[in-house]
Amino acid sequence: MKLLILITGTGRSGTSTMSGTLHHLGLFVPGPHLGANESNPKGFFESKWAVRFHKEITDAAGIHEFDSRPTAFGRAQDAITDDRRRRLVDFLAEQAEQSDQVVVKDPRTVWTQELWRSAAAEVGLELRCISMLRHPAEVVGSRSTYYANPDDEAARRRYETFNVARWVNNSIVNERETRALPRAFVRYTDLLTDWRPVLARLGEDLGLRYDVDVTTDAPSAVDDFIDPDLRRHRVTWDDLEVPADLQDVAQRIWSHLDTLADGHGVDAAASTDLDALSDRYDRLLAAATAISHDAIEEVRRDARAAGARDARKEPRAARLVDETGSKDLLRVVVGRVRSRLRRG
Repeated sequence: MKLLILITGTGRSGTSTMSGTLHHLGLFVPGPHLGANESNPKGFFESKWAVRFHKEITDAAGIHEFDSRPTAFGRAQDAITDDRRRRLVDFLAEQAEQSDQVVVKDPRTVWTQELWRSAAAEVGLELRCISMLRHPAEVVGSRSTYYANPDDEAARRRYETFNVARWVNNSIVNERETRALPRAFVRYTDLLTDWRPVLARLGEDLGLRYDVDVTTDAPSAVDDFIDPDLRRHRVTWDDLEVPADLQDVAQRIWSHLDTLADGHGVDAAASTDLDALSDRYDRLLAAATAISHDAIEEVRRDARAAGARDARKEPRAARLVDETGSKDLLRVVVGRVRSRLRRG
């Protein structure tokens, strides 16, 4: 049996650690990979091809890679063309020639899991999904550390709020879209604390095969790869300023995902409650959008005004090009700026 293992979930939840672990246990993680950086010093173990593929889809759909809007999923489906599906089939066919256990890690697969399943089936791969779980407060704390503006407290608080919303929406979509698939939910903390029982359970639940016996203390490169200090952000809700209703929805979703982690990926009651929380989140977002109507209109007016100013500048820029030629335009502009500075 040939397998495609998708490592999915929400960003900053340990997906890279899981992908790297499977790599060190002998499964095939197609490269080239994204390089390591300060936010992920051990490396991402994430295919550049997959990242570009999903970015193409999200750009075409007009959504953020981790969008908070419930409508984002439908828009992503509309952006999946026959050409994109064929390219994915070709990519997977090439990887299937390399190994009978192919691992693709990309949290953006939350929008495209059915696409990956059907493309995998076409080349003889059976899909398995591993969703990494990390408490939303820690996820947002981690993202804020590396991506938010530390010098603007108000902007940082806004960043925390809409990233909790993104975590909520992505978690809802990911759980719903993987229900019919062989799947497992893995807590990031469990993987860092004692990786062997986690991988042993994945082997049993999903049929994964490793090049070492993970039920024993046999030496493995994973021992050096997994570092408990990778969990550098131990953030709680008390460290964030998030609207109470949104926090409550996120916490309840986390509780049900935690249940699914214990239930080998299956718990009918948890899935039913998650559907109810999805409806509640839809209503919460609709209310927030209505409340922010005037603020949104202000942004639109400012954008239209800025566009009008740019439009008034275009004829002058066109005259400059006509007078000087495009190759000399920069030289002329720089010369005029210098002349004004000397006069000033």
